[in-house]
Amino acid sequence: MKVKRGCGSWECGCGLPHTVPYEVVGESGSVRVVLIPAPRGLGIAAGDTSKKVMDMAGIKDVWTRTAGSTRTTLNFAKATYNALINTITVRA
Repeated sequence: MKVKRGCGSWECGCGLPHTVPYEVVGESGSVRVVLIPAPRGLGIAAGDTSKKVMDMAGIKDVWTRTAGSTRTTLNFAKATYNALINTITVRA
């Protein structure tokens, strides 16, 4: 999966691609996932399902905010995937 990575956290100025470059949102069913850039060394602050998806994408540090029924693991994983895909899509 192609994901845009960067150093989008204002707390970190390293310039290495370790987190998402800006805040992104993904939705699936009733689940809404917001990925927020985090400073280097923080790790992935998310649920187990979301951690697995972000590990596959190469994201090392990120904060997450979730809403909806996150116990539905398929929708939770798909919402995380959609948020990562939104890092490369451009909307006018």
